[in-house]
Amino acid sequence: MRASKLKVCGMRDPDNIQGLIDIKPDFIGFIFYPKSPRYVGEMAEDFVMRIPLSIHKVGVFVNESLDQILSQADKYGLEYIQLHGDEDLGFAKNLKAKGLKVIKVFRVMDTIPFVAKQYQGVADYLLFDSATINYGGSGRHFDWNILRNYNLDIPFLLSGGVQLEDVEKIKAMEIDQLVGIDVNSRFEIEPAMKDLKKLRELKAVL
Repeated sequence: MRASKLKVCGMRDPDNIQGLIDIKPDFIGFIFYPKSPRYVGEMAEDFVMRIPLSIHKVGVFVNESLDQILSQADKYGLEYIQLHGDEDLGFAKNLKAKGLKVIKVFRVMDTIPFVAKQYQGVADYLLFDSATINYGGSGRHFDWNILRNYNLDIPFLLSGGVQLEDVEKIKAMEIDQLVGIDVNSRFEIEPAMKDLKKLRELKAVL
């Protein structure tokens, strides 16, 4: 892992977010998918807008309309849009044209999806997660050895049940384009409520 970026996804509670800010992750993810147990609902936009600019705000969307994404991005000052559904390359290009940065998610089974290479020059990051029937995280690993065949120029984040004990293994893979990890359920007390102690321990070893 060339860099050690930390993305913490599925945040919602203001006090919990404030505690996370003190840990200084690189990205905070907010899920705008109503079927998710971590759906943001109606967060106070003034609080979210006060998150330091050094922490990038990511809006996670699943098959949402462009207008709705743009509306939420403006309301909450989102810098990155994470496309977690079946959105195509043209949709990602439209977001880029509006000045937003794009994280495109691919759900991995036994190989890196061939279509990923189309996102060179469009996606700022790819995110590889475990394949599931439903949209959203599985809390499980896929076979990370697949990533050794990654040959694109797009940096990527690793997701899918990543926990504290995995950090050394991830670092040992020494994949230049693997620049960080995305964590969620493995660091929770309950959905959308993170265990800040565990996250501090994670940040310390990255």
